[in-house]
Amino acid sequence: MKRRRVHSIAIELTSHCNQRCSYCYNAWREDNGRSVGALPGPQLMAVVERALTELELDHVTLTGGETFARADVFDVMDACRRHEVDIQIISNGGLIDDTLAARLVPYPIRCIQVTLNGPDAQLHDSHVGGEHFAATIRGIEALRRHGVPVAGCIVVTRRNAAVVGEILDLFVGLGVRLIALSRFSPAGYAAANVAELLPSRTDMITCLQQAELRGAEHDLDLQVTMPVPPCVVDHADYPHVRFGGCPIGTEAQELALGPSGELRSCTLHTESLGDARSQPFSTMLDAPSLAAYRDVTPEFCAPCPHRSSCLGGCGAAAASVLGNPRGLDPFVAQHVDEAFAARLEHARRGSSSLPVVQ
Repeated sequence: MKRRRVHSIAIELTSHCNQRCSYCYNAWREDNGRSVGALPGPQLMAVVERALTELELDHVTLTGGETFARADVFDVMDACRRHEVDIQIISNGGLIDDTLAARLVPYPIRCIQVTLNGPDAQLHDSHVGGEHFAATIRGIEALRRHGVPVAGCIVVTRRNAAVVGEILDLFVGLGVRLIALSRFSPAGYAAANVAELLPSRTDMITCLQQAELRGAEHDLDLQVTMPVPPCVVDHADYPHVRFGGCPIGTEAQELALGPSGELRSCTLHTESLGDARSQPFSTMLDAPSLAAYRDVTPEFCAPCPHRSSCLGGCGAAAASVLGNPRGLDPFVAQHVDEAFAARLEHARRGSSSLPVVQ
């Protein structure tokens, strides 16, 4: 059987997490995944083995919930190593100690991505819920001591955009030079916090100016990993920052294998392409919704020469906040849609809640 080429697949090992981040895109975060759970070990390993056998993958991303909240994560890593597939891991770092870090050393790990959302405990912990800053720092330090590659991440919100430079300085002090600037996208659970966290164009420019200075000074590898459409920010103004776009339907696509076995077009989208426990991956990859994803762009984007690559931003956020998966990303809509901008401002004056338009 000829394997289908897919850039990567993000395996959501569990819906449980030891943090409750206000920016979390997991749709199940409201009850910390209790209604979703996770596949039992034998079912998980059967699906993972099929994915590694049926797909030609550049790498696998292990995520959750919290990746290391699942005790049999090393069984999955063993399978990846056996199939000679590289591994990336997304973790909040809080469960990582020297023992765990040492155990990770033999595996083909490209990086473990750990997020810091403030230069101090107060700002970071206000984003992630609870007291986690010190544990996250200890986790990064343990990984660095054992030579496990670490990538940093900052979820850029309207609350921390002004201190992104200080957070980058903290990462540099920890020896981390590869850092993702993950512009807050109000998809899934995070849609409830769009008014509180959605950065404006001014916020992103403030963030990017600081990133550009640090990138040049410290030779950092910086990438904006959530879409920041060029109609909002001119990418050319920041030569030391790389900008990504929506990868769905491109050679860079990362599929998502959910904790119940459902395959989705990315970790932010909720629509299922099929059940990986019973369906071949090739069949699910031929789902009409995936094949046609890039065929439709928001009406606002029609005259734009970048529409086929930009797609109007993050469709998952448009679905979660505006009820239209191919509508404008709220990050863009806040500046060009007067009705949405008014709703957003009203929510900010009264509460952080912004009901989805049906």
